[in-house]
Amino acid sequence: MGYNSHSMSEKQKPDLLEGNLTRAIIRLGYPMALASVVQTFYNLADTFWLGRLGREAISAPVISFNILFFIVSLAIGFSVAGTSLVSQFTGAGRTEQANRVAGNLLLFLFCFSLLFAVLGTVLAKPLLLMLATPADAMQSTLIYFRIMVMGMPLAFPFFVYQSVMNGYGDTKSPLKVELISAGINLLMDPILIFGLLGLPALGVSGAALTTVVSRGVASMIGVSQLLRGRKGVRVKLRHMKPDFKLIPLLVKIGVPASIGMAGASLGFMVLIGIVNRFGTAVLSAYGIATRVIHIFMMPAIGVSSAVTAIVGQNLGAGLTGRAKQAVSKGIRLVLWIIGPSMVLVAFLGSHFAVIFVPGDPLVQKVGSTMFFLIAPGVVFFALAAIINGAFQGAGYTLPVMAVNLSRIWLFRIPTVYVLSFVVLKGPVDLDAATGIWAGMLVSNLCAFLLIFFLYQRRDWSRARVHAAARSRRGWDDR
Repeated sequence: MGYNSHSMSEKQKPDLLEGNLTRAIIRLGYPMALASVVQTFYNLADTFWLGRLGREAISAPVISFNILFFIVSLAIGFSVAGTSLVSQFTGAGRTEQANRVAGNLLLFLFCFSLLFAVLGTVLAKPLLLMLATPADAMQSTLIYFRIMVMGMPLAFPFFVYQSVMNGYGDTKSPLKVELISAGINLLMDPILIFGLLGLPALGVSGAALTTVVSRGVASMIGVSQLLRGRKGVRVKLRHMKPDFKLIPLLVKIGVPASIGMAGASLGFMVLIGIVNRFGTAVLSAYGIATRVIHIFMMPAIGVSSAVTAIVGQNLGAGLTGRAKQAVSKGIRLVLWIIGPSMVLVAFLGSHFAVIFVPGDPLVQKVGSTMFFLIAPGVVFFALAAIINGAFQGAGYTLPVMAVNLSRIWLFRIPTVYVLSFVVLKGPVDLDAATGIWAGMLVSNLCAFLLIFFLYQRRDWSRARVHAAARSRRGWDDR
């Protein structure tokens, strides 16, 4: 039961375990970046069409996003474990164990989504009240949120499919599924929101229903591909049986990642509560900015995800030096991509507000200042994402948890509060919102410095599957 890569396909081995690393990162990363752009277009499409209904309608997805992301972040944490383990088992040539990871993760996250669909529906209004949702946006936000949370069991299986295939090294298949799903979303959004083709106008309900249906289609396609096994990973019924030698490893890797992301998302809920107090003009500008910035962050997300897969497979194959080189290559690559684009965003950001909320000079004024301050912080956030990818590929998620929690709770919320409410005048003065944007810049800089320090000082380059296999007798590929 040695660790080797001989059972891997010859097509994949040169891509990740041999050859030019920069080329491998680009080959893996660009489909991931495009897939992330496509995911962002789900929200952008809602923002664009709902913006035609007014700032109250556009507030619904902005406010709902923070609660929904808290729920999704718990799932994404375990998806990180899936990517890490699948990549390491693939690099070690243990395809049966990679299949077991996929099957167990699929069963676990589907049950998890059912639980949160029920809890989210029941607790929807108290949660929105806790976020200080503006009265003029409460009803539309409540409708939007309830539909979205009830549709989570249809969305979660795709997270599993995407994380498994990324760990295996196939990033193009999830992209193709995302494109199909996004096409459905783009076609259905204006039809259901405005009531075209003889259908009733559903407003914010139409936007939520469109997202649920399109993500459900993506999950159906993804699960069918996992079951048929045409893309390298094949899940059978026996792989969905709880594996009590595998589950502790999933938990060890997934729980810190989930806590870090969930804790950070709770912090963002507190942050959106602060933003809400400045009114719908600041809230709308904030929503537009975060979505636009996410688009420009997609290359870094793609590079980070590629680094995760490359680090995981090379550590699984015992190629520690190559895994470390992948991190250095990823950092250089993302600097070349993100740096120039953020200069443009800093000085041209106000034009994005004009596109999404035409005819509202107040939103445009707030957006101009906000983009100028937020853009530099995106560079630091992108660099931190690459190092995050290295830790996740190794299955060493404790530093990721520490940085995610520190970024929002230690660095961002206190800074935003002090600058906006103590140094400046708070909600009575719209210019005090500048403290929010400055706090975002400061927190991203501090988070990068922290994770870079941990990367330099901690021994992260150890494949978790090696230690697990040595410590658990009988955990073979039968």
